[in-house]
Amino acid sequence: MATDVTLPDMGEEVEDVTISRWLVKEGEDIRAGDPLLEIATDKVDTEVPSPVGGRVLSIRFGEGEIVELDAVIAVIGEATEAMEPASEASGAEFTPDQSGPGERGDASAQSQTDDTLEDHGAAVRATPVARRMAEEAGIALSAVQSGDGDQITKSDVEATLREKLRSGQKEPKEAQEEEIDSLEESTSTDSSMVPLEVRRLAAAYDIDLRKVAGGRAPGSLTRHDLIEYAKEQKGLSHLTDAANYDSAPQAAEREPASDGVPKAATKNDAARGQESAGDTLVPHSRMRQIIARNMVQSAFSAPHVTTVHSVDMGTATAHYQTRKGEYAQQGVRLTLTAYIVAAVVEGLRAVPAVNSEWKEEGLLLKHSFNIGMAVALPPDATGVGGLIVPVIRDAGDMNLLGIARQVADLAARARENQLTAADTQGGTFTLTNYGTSGSLFQTPVILQPQVAILGTGAIEKRPVVVSRAKPYEASVDDYLAFRPMMDLALSYDHRVLDGASADAFCLAVKSKLETWSDAA
Repeated sequence: MATDVTLPDMGEEVEDVTISRWLVKEGEDIRAGDPLLEIATDKVDTEVPSPVGGRVLSIRFGEGEIVELDAVIAVIGEATEAMEPASEASGAEFTPDQSGPGERGDASAQSQTDDTLEDHGAAVRATPVARRMAEEAGIALSAVQSGDGDQITKSDVEATLREKLRSGQKEPKEAQEEEIDSLEESTSTDSSMVPLEVRRLAAAYDIDLRKVAGGRAPGSLTRHDLIEYAKEQKGLSHLTDAANYDSAPQAAEREPASDGVPKAATKNDAARGQESAGDTLVPHSRMRQIIARNMVQSAFSAPHVTTVHSVDMGTATAHYQTRKGEYAQQGVRLTLTAYIVAAVVEGLRAVPAVNSEWKEEGLLLKHSFNIGMAVALPPDATGVGGLIVPVIRDAGDMNLLGIARQVADLAARARENQLTAADTQGGTFTLTNYGTSGSLFQTPVILQPQVAILGTGAIEKRPVVVSRAKPYEASVDDYLAFRPMMDLALSYDHRVLDGASADAFCLAVKSKLETWSDAA
């Protein structure tokens, strides 16, 4: 008996996923537990194992498609069962059975309408949304003209509906109203055809896509459209459209000259931001696009301020040297990051507002200390890697050994691409230890909707004045000592925290690190 394959539980914060790569093809056999495909969310990429063993009878979605969490993505059954219609190897959208999701069987035994038979007989290719809209409106897909000549999309069906209304065909008034209602409902409720960047931008600035579209299909909206609307209707004049890739012409699309040879790039092209001859345009990875979107959103939504404090790490490093062998015998790799996480917990206890979320109606205090830990991923051929933030949950309930075990486990699984969606959700505060790459000081960007992020620099020996007198008083007892020093940089949301409260948090972290004891 065939089994419908759905997505595993992705956690509360995930609404949809993107199919990154199928690891099998239709017609291939797979064992239960073997990797079936790779999916990507806003925070993590992960593999989905096959729930059962058997033959892959059908792949319902192509690579790059956005899929709802309850969708049937594939069908696995016995080798003797009939193969369902194969999807394109290139990743084109799959055309589902008219019988609806979750129902399948021998194609010759399915009961179909005349229009459906006509569509299949003519090998009409259409997206799932377009097929549903045409069926609801009573339009045969063979009567719909495809704009790109490849497959029928939602926009093509909408254009056909409008043309029918404009042509003045003698249809019952009720039928016309039903078509208009169906069109408006599809336009207003189905966002699967709207580019992901546009959907996220609309959500970030509370923009109604229907108002921006003004009667057009929302799937035709670009980033530029939303930014112009936000400037005019929302008063967000600070937004820029420098990264509008939708409208920027590419070098490969240059207008050909009269002799049919593409025009060469000129200095003026480079001045306008286009690539010049010999340059290479490297498409952004999905992770880089997500990082860019989140960082820009944070920079524009929260007024960032950064405060810096120097910490003497002598006590903590001495404790580390005496305990790392003992922890290693228990199978745990102790790092100084674990000390910093424990100190962060003390800071959050001292200033609870740092562990909160800004809302228009008030400040939402979080009572669990879920510490996000930024992990840099290996660089690609361009020298740029990714960044992911797994979360140490309930860090306030752990001792140093427990925190160290979590730090080592999450960091290792992050670099091996073995994190699950749940591992990156629910963070209430973030730590980024850029000191591991030698940096002394940075100004980190807050990970929304949190209100602060702590950056820690490299530990280095510095000459420090040791004195028992007041800082502004001279003393013959003052002397220089070379101490292992580290700088803390706390970027905070000035809507929530002021300088005094941010500094109080940093001083609590500093005190914990400088007075570390075995009892900690």
